[in-house]
Amino acid sequence: MTALYSEHYYVSADSRQRGYDGYATEAENWRRTFRDRMRDLPATRGRLLDVGAATGFFVEQANAIGWDAIGVEPSEWAAEYARTQLGVDVQTGTLESARHPDAAFDVVTLWEVIEHLPDPAVTLREVRRILRPGGHLILSTPDAGSLAARLSGERWLGWRKIPEHLFFFDRSNLDRLLVQEGFVPARHRYASLTVSAGFAVERGLALLGLLGSWRAPGWLTRRSLRVNPGYDLLVVARRT
Repeated sequence: MTALYSEHYYVSADSRQRGYDGYATEAENWRRTFRDRMRDLPATRGRLLDVGAATGFFVEQANAIGWDAIGVEPSEWAAEYARTQLGVDVQTGTLESARHPDAAFDVVTLWEVIEHLPDPAVTLREVRRILRPGGHLILSTPDAGSLAARLSGERWLGWRKIPEHLFFFDRSNLDRLLVQEGFVPARHRYASLTVSAGFAVERGLALLGLLGSWRAPGWLTRRSLRVNPGYDLLVVARRT
């Protein structure tokens, strides 16, 4: 994991196979994406842990609306960026290595994380331990059962992400796993994303099998779009 999630993951030469073109350069798009996800948080503010916090943009936005939010992130480069560039508390390491006390948090979030984990069940058990009874786990993951995945078949970008993505979920098997580990799924939706127009066009062409070697021109990458391709399944679950 240390080798995979180095700085090169966040500034990737081939983001169609691994990582991101320039994660930090998309700062405003990430902030808009995460502001949209604030509506999934409980109305009552409390303590929040973002697992796989990357460069800390979600932690930053949660703190901005009154949450006591911190993060944990295995990439030393990304966690250091969060601390030095955003001034937010993102610890380097995994959820398990962080060793938070029992019932320490009201909310735990995992944005596009569960598919990366070597053992999702083990991590969910740790999430349950550090959540207070009745607390919320909120996560998102590419939906392998989505219409986009089914229509694109073997062209679906999700299948190309091994070994970055180790597991593939749809609503059914994800809900079964959550129930097995002591959570009650309460709400499902497809999450919106704010992305560059160039990224949106590239992904659309890829789903149609028409991408080839095409790269978005600079003027297109400088424009932002809010999109919801029915791809990222977001689940709000309550700890029993």
